Amino acid sequence: MFSANQVSAGNKLIVTVLLLPVILTGCTYSTTLSPPADSRNIHFSATVPADLESLPLSAMYRSKKCTRTRTSGSGKSYDVPGFNSAKYPLSVTANGDVTADIPVSGGGYCDWQLSNIKFEVRMKEPKIIESGISDNFGFKTVFITDNNAPQAFNGGYTSHKGDFNESLLLFPFISEYFLGGHKKTIEVIGESDMLTYRLSGANNIHLMVVYDKNMVSRWTDVKEKKEGNRTVITYPNGEEERKSKSYPDYKKLLKIYEERKNHIQR
Repeated sequence: MFSANQVSAGNKLIVTVLLLPVILTGCTYSTTLSPPADSRNIHFSATVPADLESLPLSAMYRSKKCTRTRTSGSGKSYDVPGFNSAKYPLSVTANGDVTADIPVSGGGYCDWQLSNIKFEVRMKEPKIIESGISDNFGFKTVFITDNNAPQAFNGGYTSHKGDFNESLLLFPFISEYFLGGHKKTIEVIGESDMLTYRLSGANNIHLMVVYDKNMVSRWTDVKEKKEGNRTVITYPNGEEERKSKSYPDYKKLLKIYEERKNHIQR
């Protein structure tokens, strides 16, 4: 469980930590990250398919020393751990993996400590799937290393002890809007809107990203005179499903994916 200033694991709402201007307690000081040379690193690596691109790692650090003051709805002030962020570019290894070393101690006057890491992949060339796409959204995987709510959170997490080595299966998904003007967006989707892991004792994180560009599903809003407005999910096998939600059923996608694999292997 996260503490009072954090988000409960049972909350299913997506929460993004907003880095709003707040009051730093104490005297004026530098909040610059300055990892000491002997800081323990978490080694991150990921195997990413050629059709996807990885964005720089986003790391958030927390400080119990440099707190921040917030005001509750009743007007009462209270302190929370300070937060700071850093981007870590990913380098490419000889075998094609992307990798970075993330210092656990951010150092500096505030004694910053690593709180969470966010990794994101998105489509490299959306036009390969379809033309006319205006927005390209990625899929996020977040690794929590303390008891604080992360920078992006969907209300739940999976606990993991020791080094992390897991695979992630993603599919392309197009959303097409007709009402109020035509617009198409694309994103890569997984088992949920994002994945969050709470790590304990991890020195190494490796993520194997698997992606099938031929498993395209589509959501559309449709305006019909007889039936009124309706939303439709079209699956890679052509099956249609009316849904108010704008995401396909991942279990159904997985079944289609396995059926296609088995057919090819025969």
